[in-house]
Amino acid sequence: MGKASVNAQRGRLYLLAKLPKKNGDGWTQTRIPVGLPDTPANRKVADKRRALLQKQIDYDTFEWSDWTDNETRGTTWKRAIEALYKKRVILGRCGQTTWEINYMGRLRQLDMAKVVNSREMANFVCRWDVSTCSYKEAYYLAKDLCNLIAIPFPELPLPRYKKDALTDVPEDAEIIEWIEKADPELAWAFGMLATYGLRPHEIDECSFVDLKHRLKVPDKTKTGFRTVVPFHADWVELFELRSERRRVKTSTKPHATSQWLSAKRLKLGFPYKPYSLRHAYAGRLWKFGGSHLDIFTAARLMGHSVAEHERTYREWIQPHTIAVKAEEALERGLADLRDRQAKSIRENANLSPD
Repeated sequence: MGKASVNAQRGRLYLLAKLPKKNGDGWTQTRIPVGLPDTPANRKVADKRRALLQKQIDYDTFEWSDWTDNETRGTTWKRAIEALYKKRVILGRCGQTTWEINYMGRLRQLDMAKVVNSREMANFVCRWDVSTCSYKEAYYLAKDLCNLIAIPFPELPLPRYKKDALTDVPEDAEIIEWIEKADPELAWAFGMLATYGLRPHEIDECSFVDLKHRLKVPDKTKTGFRTVVPFHADWVELFELRSERRRVKTSTKPHATSQWLSAKRLKLGFPYKPYSLRHAYAGRLWKFGGSHLDIFTAARLMGHSVAEHERTYREWIQPHTIAVKAEEALERGLADLRDRQAKSIRENANLSPD
């Protein structure tokens, strides 16, 4: 669609770009007045406006209403969020469920008709305490939004959130004890979380694959398709997981299952958050897998990137795990090389004249 540029005419500054006609009938080369005289300082201001215009063109979020009303000139929260959605979901790798849970859970609290500026962005981020995970996530979300709509990122303190060590995780004996106390629906849900390391919303969409009790987590979940193995495998029979006792969903909201589980566990008196059952699964993998388990496999089972998995569960991963796997791979490679060399020597010997 071409590039936007800064243009001067008769001592005044304009933005020049190919834009949709106001009547919606095609595109044409158009000038938008910046409203400033042509000076070096005003050129810098105009260039920021040009960058914003270019973002709107690139992400197909241009609207004449953003540029024709001097009182409300700028990008609204609605348009900024649409640009972010296009970048992360349509053109990026973010799934719809992740968008609804991780992003819109915070962004839908905003006044969509309001124009976004640095002050508005600061107000959004500062809804949360600087030491919380929510502040950290809002901080980096705001950085991305500011870059998309070409406004200065406000001066804000860096996030101070640091994930604590995973100490509040139940032992296997505790898991079994509490599942035996739960009603059938909750026992099945807790059993699935503990045996397969699922996220709460994934128990609504997962399905068994084969007689080895492998489980398929489909694309529509947070991290997309993956196949998971049970551990401990005998828990599938112990908790009767193949006799599915799924709850009847009464809401399609992204957090509905998590909220249901939290309410049920409080009523039961279960002293751990439901998500802790997922952490227990990860701990079990590393406790029994040790250096025989490579971090890529463990991360994929959990639906993580390697970096995220290592960051979350680093205290359970033996420091020499990667070194051991590297040594094993190199040994296999050297053994293959020696076999090929020996085979080549034998073949050459057979071809030699007597």
